[in-house]
This record gives sequence, C-alpha cells and structure tokens, in this order.
Amino acid sequence: MRLGHVSAINFGSQILASLSGFVATLYVARELGSAALGKYALFIAVVIWMKTFFGSGLHEGVRKRLSERGERRGILGAALAIQVGLLIVVGIVILLFHSQVNHYLRFDGADTLIGAFVALIAFAFVRSVLDGEDRVHLSSLLRPLDRVVRTGVQLSVVFLGAFGGGVLGITYGYIAGAATASLLGFVWIRIRPAVPSREDFRSLWSYLQYAWLSGIEERSISSMDTVVLGLFVASNLIGYYEVAWNVASILAVFGTSISTTVFPTLSKLESEGKQDQVGEIISQSLAFSGLFVIPGLAGGIVIGDQILGIYGPEFEQASLVLLILIFARLVYAYESQLISALNAIGRPEIAFRINAIFVASILSLNLILVNQFGWIGAAVGTAVAAMIGLVLAYKSLSEVVDFALPTTELTTQFISAITMAGVVAWLETSWFTGLRSETFTAILLVAVGAVVYFLTLATTSSRFRGTVRNNLPF
Repeated sequence: MRLGHVSAINFGSQILASLSGFVATLYVARELGSAALGKYALFIAVVIWMKTFFGSGLHEGVRKRLSERGERRGILGAALAIQVGLLIVVGIVILLFHSQVNHYLRFDGADTLIGAFVALIAFAFVRSVLDGEDRVHLSSLLRPLDRVVRTGVQLSVVFLGAFGGGVLGITYGYIAGAATASLLGFVWIRIRPAVPSREDFRSLWSYLQYAWLSGIEERSISSMDTVVLGLFVASNLIGYYEVAWNVASILAVFGTSISTTVFPTLSKLESEGKQDQVGEIISQSLAFSGLFVIPGLAGGIVIGDQILGIYGPEFEQASLVLLILIFARLVYAYESQLISALNAIGRPEIAFRINAIFVASILSLNLILVNQFGWIGAAVGTAVAAMIGLVLAYKSLSEVVDFALPTTELTTQFISAITMAGVVAWLETSWFTGLRSETFTAILLVAVGAVVYFLTLATTSSRFRGTVRNNLPF
C-alpha cells in the first residue's frame, strides 16, 4: 500500500476521531458547563501524562524494534513484561495517595483514574505493535472506534443522567472507548509474544533509554499547560482553554497522520542504507505537515470567536488563546516531523537531547507565565517552547540527513490561506450578516473557506496536484 494511501486512511480515521471528540466536547460544554468540562480536561491530562511517563517511551521502542528485520516475538514479550510491571506499580501508588489525587482532580476520581490508565495503556500498546508490523492503516482505524464509543457512552451518560450524569460519569466513556478499541486491536495483531531473553531486553533498552523522552515531548505540547493550569486557575478557565486547544488540534491531525505513517518506512530505508530516499520522504512530509493548520491560523484571525461561540457564548473569550495555540500547533507540526525522523533513522540520542530542552522549556515557561499572566501565559509558553524545539530539530536533522526544505510548497499554502481569509472576511461582513443562527454562520464560513483554500492551492501548486493525483484510488 502506498504511503499516500496509508496517510489518507490515517488522516480520515483521525478526522473521524476528532469530529467525534468535537461532538462530545460540544455537548458536554453546553449541558454541564465550562467548570465540569475543565475538571474532565484535567482528569484526562493526568491520565495521559501517566501514560506518557510509564508507557510512551516503551511504545516507541516497540514500534522501532518490531519494524526491523529479525526475530521479534521475544522483543514483544520483553515489552509486555515491562508494561505489566509498570501498571502494577502505578496502581499501588495511586491507592496510597488516594485523597491527595482526589483533591487535585477536584472530584472523587482516583479509583476511576486507575481504570482509565489501564485502558489507555492497553490501547496505546496495541497500536504500537500494529505500527511496528507496518500495519498503520489498521492501527489508524482503532482511534475513531475509541472516540465513537467514548462519545456514544458520554452522550448517553449526560442525556440519561446515568452515574450521576456529571464528570465522573463521562470518565466512564473514556474507559469504554479505549477498552473496546484495545480488544479489537489485539485480534488484529499477528505477532505473539515469546519468553524474552536478556538480549531482547538489551535490544529494547538500547532504544528505550533515549526514546522515553520522546513521549514526554509529544505530550508536553498537548497537556503540560493543562496540568499547570490546574495549579493556578479556576475550572471554568481550564474549560475555555481546553475548547480552544481542541479546535487547534483538529487542524493538526493531518501532520500527525503523516508522522505516524512514514515512521516505519523511514526505519526500513535507513536500515537498508537508502539515504537519498530518506531525505526525499522527509522533504515530502514537511511539505504537507501544515496543510490544514496554515489556513486554520488565517481563518482563526477572521472568525475565531464565531467558531468558539459554537460551544456557547462564554467560550468566545478564548479567541486570543485560540490563535496562539493554532500557531503553536503549526510550529509543532514541523518540529514533530523532524523529531520522528531522527527516531526513525536510529538517532534517538539526538532526539533525546532536543526533547529534554523542549520539555524543560515548556515546563518552566508555563510555570512562570501562567503564574504571571494566567491562561494566556500557558498558550504563549507552549508556542515559544515549540519554536525552540523546531530550531533545534531542524539544525540537528540537517546535519545527519540531506533533505530540502519545501519552500515553494509552503509559500503557496500561505498565499492560498491569505486568499481564503480575505474571501471569508468579505462574506462575513457583506453576505452573512443577516443570518440568525451564529452556529450555522460559523459552519458555513468554514466550509466556504475550505473550498476557496483548496481550489486556490490546486490552481497554484503543481506539487499538490501531483500528490493528489498519484494517490487517488482510481
């Protein structure tokens, strides 16, 4: 299967997952309010950080080692043994600090936290195995399943009032989605674990000792700010911030799809010594990483407040935060491609150093700026840390791989986005001012903007036209 086809499947899956999450967030925000949404966002941030510290690096090692040639059953056995051990340790720690955990979460969610952690770890582990088997298209399908089940359960809980219908109830939806997707993914896995040898543990550790920080770096961009906000601001402000972050993240799913898709391919090409093809794929991935985020930034400047207004009038005050976070996601889209490439070509020690600086930057900036400027400081800290990471990642990767920056493609994307923003601004002030429904107006403007952007891009970019044509299913 072509990389473009796999990327399309991955992207379509992530879009479906993001739309499901959008529906759930929208309904919860309108029915339960910003404070409840903020508590749920804090709960999810804690769960994901636990997964990051006690699983993400291991999962990255599984992806890498399983994507290589040779006997892999022992590697899977070693990874499984490590993962189970970590699950037991974390569960015991949460039980020992039960009351403190509940106090930080702002509701009685410590017991549920353990269930959510186990479900999320299982889901991430299964996906990493499928990625390592170079079956990214199947791994990608699990994400929308997780989100659809999660959304269905959460909407039912809130609508029916089950389990109290509040924050605790919607956390059960999170567990249900991850558990369901994990079970299906397990059925799809071809490799079965074997009793690991010392060499299996050594092989895994040789990569894991550097790769563990990659998971922390990836998670820092998406939830470090939320965890820090939990120390300084009220729950309703966390809710506003989380809505803005969700909107920004929807725009970034295509870049994430590309990164996930090309990792196994880059790993194989590097092991075969095909450096020219490695550089070509890196350049191609950079060319389209910001395909949706660039117009999203331009559109956010024009109608960002209207988009946030879909969640409710109170969320419109996050319009400035939305713009900063979209910019942060744009910068990180390119940075993550470069870091993923470093890991894929077997240079995790370089990625480790960059990730260490990135994590230290985003943590220190968030602590300082949130304390001084509140939730806007969190967005600024995240954006600045992303820029630091991008500069370091580009400098480091360019020293070990020869690849070209796709400046022409990036220029055409920015020009198309500016054209789109102009058309949307004109329509908003001259044609759509009389519409009664603000939600319908926002959706209509987004749809028109997307059409204008892609038509302009298709007209001005031969590379974009060629990429679309080469990856059509007919």
